[in-house]
Amino acid sequence: MKVITVLLAIILGLSGIYPAAAHAAPKFTDVDPKKYGWAMNSISFMVDKGVVSGYPDGRFQPDRLVDKAEMTVMIYRLFDRYRPYKANQKTDYSNYHIDKFADVPKNHWAYTEISSIVTRDWWNAVTYSSAGYIFFPDTKLNRIGAANVLPVFMLHNQDIPATDVLQILSAIRDIPIILSPYSFGPNSPEDFFQEDGRYSEDGKDQTNILYPLLFGQDGNEILFTDDYSGIMATNLALLQKTGIMTAWNGKFEGREMLTRAEAVTILHRFYNHLKQTGTLHQYSSK
Repeated sequence: MKVITVLLAIILGLSGIYPAAAHAAPKFTDVDPKKYGWAMNSISFMVDKGVVSGYPDGRFQPDRLVDKAEMTVMIYRLFDRYRPYKANQKTDYSNYHIDKFADVPKNHWAYTEISSIVTRDWWNAVTYSSAGYIFFPDTKLNRIGAANVLPVFMLHNQDIPATDVLQILSAIRDIPIILSPYSFGPNSPEDFFQEDGRYSEDGKDQTNILYPLLFGQDGNEILFTDDYSGIMATNLALLQKTGIMTAWNGKFEGREMLTRAEAVTILHRFYNHLKQTGTLHQYSSK
């Protein structure tokens, strides 16, 4: 367990990123500075901003796994200026509005947050079925799931061409990549991998799944050969490039489950990156 904790701290790479004195450490009985020093500043920040809170018994439960509803609520609270739907007003997201979730009734504890910011273009985080759109709010997130739920579009002012995306991700050994000659023929990788479930509308939860990322080479040009690969590969590359979610020792560890300590740390990094690039005010007043 001690080895896992040390590796986790290294994977997140948070030591020294934020000044230790920026926020007073919360007095949570289960947040041991020796074990959670890498997360304490982020825990304090997120508690101070009202994004998360502790429990009545004085614990924070840093190792408790985070589900999609909880992560969505954190995003909603931290980025309180991001509200894609506006009553009686057409926005860029109007065509992506989900009127009703099959599994998020109005009495769900996170209904307001989910229905306010989750759109149809959340790709693998939202699934269409004959019963309507399904969000799977109780799904415990792994690191791939976190990448699917994070509002990575907020980082898209950084244009990363497919060539650079491929270079960034090729250095991560556990990200599946297929590079082949670009082709529109019936034997192209795009056609073959249409059958692997990435575009399935069978109502299955795909939040935590990472499908092979397909790149095509046309002469000296590198291209994405399908929409899923273009979006997911770019998102992962952006998270890696900005240091929000990074690989360690050549691996992204996408199947590792997300804890509360990790979730607040990732979101804190996201917040700080937007602040550094001067775009935070568009999404948050905090």
